[in-house]
Amino acid sequence: MTFWRFITPEPALYTEVNGHYNHFILFLSLLVSTLAAYSLIVVLKRMWQTELLSTRRQWKRFGSVTFGLGVWAMHFTGMLAFMLPIGMSFDVALTMVSILPPIVGAYIAAKLIATQVFTFANIQLSSLSLAIGIGAMHYTGMEAMETEAAMTYDFGFFLLSILCAWLFAMVAIYMVIYIQRKNIRGQLGLVGCAMVMGMAIAGMHYVAMYAVHYYLPVTFIPSETGGHAEPAILALAITTLVFVIFATTLLGSIFDKRLQAAELTAKVSAAREKDIVENLADGLLVVNENGRITGVNTVGLSLFGYKDADQLRNEDITKILPGFDIRLLTGDGEEGKQQHVMQLDGKRSDGTTFHCEMNFSPMTVVVQNMHLFNVVIRDITQRLMLEDQLRQAQKMESIGQLAAGIAHEINTPTQYVSDNIFFLKGASETGISVMKTVHALLNSKDEAEQALIRAELEALMKGEDIEFLIDEMPVAFDQSVEGLQRIAKIVGAMKSFSHSGDEKMHKVDLKEAISSTITVARGEWRYVADLEAEFSEDVPLVTCSRDEVNQVVLNFIVNAAHAVEEKFGRERMEKGLIQVRVYPLDDTVIIEITDNGTGMSKEVCKRIFEPFFTTKPPGKGTGQGLSLAYAVIIEKHKGQILVNSEIGLGTTFKIVLPVEHPQTVESELSDENTLC
Repeated sequence: MTFWRFITPEPALYTEVNGHYNHFILFLSLLVSTLAAYSLIVVLKRMWQTELLSTRRQWKRFGSVTFGLGVWAMHFTGMLAFMLPIGMSFDVALTMVSILPPIVGAYIAAKLIATQVFTFANIQLSSLSLAIGIGAMHYTGMEAMETEAAMTYDFGFFLLSILCAWLFAMVAIYMVIYIQRKNIRGQLGLVGCAMVMGMAIAGMHYVAMYAVHYYLPVTFIPSETGGHAEPAILALAITTLVFVIFATTLLGSIFDKRLQAAELTAKVSAAREKDIVENLADGLLVVNENGRITGVNTVGLSLFGYKDADQLRNEDITKILPGFDIRLLTGDGEEGKQQHVMQLDGKRSDGTTFHCEMNFSPMTVVVQNMHLFNVVIRDITQRLMLEDQLRQAQKMESIGQLAAGIAHEINTPTQYVSDNIFFLKGASETGISVMKTVHALLNSKDEAEQALIRAELEALMKGEDIEFLIDEMPVAFDQSVEGLQRIAKIVGAMKSFSHSGDEKMHKVDLKEAISSTITVARGEWRYVADLEAEFSEDVPLVTCSRDEVNQVVLNFIVNAAHAVEEKFGRERMEKGLIQVRVYPLDDTVIIEITDNGTGMSKEVCKRIFEPFFTTKPPGKGTGQGLSLAYAVIIEKHKGQILVNSEIGLGTTFKIVLPVEHPQTVESELSDENTLC
């Protein structure tokens, strides 16, 4: 554009030509400018909301191109709305060049605003870059127009058009900033901003069109204008293109927003899961179905003495859990989908071992056609030690509860042993006197002295009732020996019962163990019931925890004694009966405890293994004896407890223990475990 565009031609040589507007196409141009502005505003909001620098750059470029195309489309739609009685065409190269200014202006504005540093200088520079871009596009596009008319501009309106673009752009930017700062949601505010910014485009265009004048030579004869269908169709095509661009921008914004939200959710979820995994109190391994470790948390590394997860990644799980059975990971059907809990030894990097509890379960994730498993590892060394202390305390508590009866059991033989000792002491003094007299008689040489000593001896023999001593002294010795043996048996039973063994299972002679338990519990049953014990000769040694089985049997015998006492009482002459039988059956050993006490209803039978459930009065029981029996026999020893009871007739408990403890067999309490 040259400066002569601001010089009016000679009136004698040129005559001014006036055009008019097609109002439909003019409306389309306003719509196009609003859509272009809305697209830029949407892009600005996406740039503010995204955290990725690369995504922000892409939106900046896309928004600049979209806005530039929208400004270009608005300009040519507006030009199509302007009707002149002369032919018009456009220089293609210059038309293409005219697209660049609004793209550059929008890019500069977007770059300044994207920083969210809303200083006065930044806002003014952004508004000015938009205004210059829009204006440069318009006037470059006007220069691309080819016609026989001479074109000039009114300089005042020329400046006003740029000022108009700058003012409307500035107002629109302030409105967008206000919406952003106030976090105003909804489309109404954005549409208002788009309309104001659209006025920066359309207002600049139509003010600039008011500034332009067309002059034809006086010798030129104007052609008559026909219909305007072709410009309208072209304008609709351009508007449709802008709609497509606008829709693409809007959909892209929506999809990007959702994608960013999904990515943020995924990141937050991943971070949360990582925090949970890393802050677990237990070690966590992720293992594939081949037994290869694919992941481990910090606690897991610490448990096994490793510093870096790469030291365990792709290693076989048996490297740190030598006793683990890989076949459990490849189990078919429901077995492979179950959760498993087991105790085994873990191996540290330095070769030392520790007791651990492993809980592994299948994950829903499949990676490279292989199922994954969560393996939770817990160091239970301290827990096992505390459990052992608790078992010992429970045994001591049981002995404490039985202390009165045990004391009485020891006191009775002690009493008659003491009486016999006093009797034997007196008898021994008499015997010593007799022996001294006999010794003096044998050593005397004088017959007179011998006669005196003989008389003394006869008097001594008659006075001390030697015949009685001869008869009773052997009996006293036998009774004392029997009493001491009874005391030794009670003390031995107490020592055997209260012995603190380790938590490992050993071969146990149940006949000897249960005999000791019966002796310890004697004070509970001796006054209310007779106890019959029957042990088969062919009972094999059983792999079990002696202490825990003893505790369970003691609880059953004490419960039987209480049931008999409740039925018969302590003051009546009639006693109840408790029977204890131990016998083998196939590959198990049965411990059968029967009483003829009060019995239980079916409702009570169903609840007897619940913790703290008891039918005894306060102070008589805590309700933990049978729950302990359930934990020991069913959960730990993989056995069974069978119950048969009838009110008024009594109860029979059968403890079924496998001879060899099945280390890998899972067992749960079912109707077959507790029959009533």
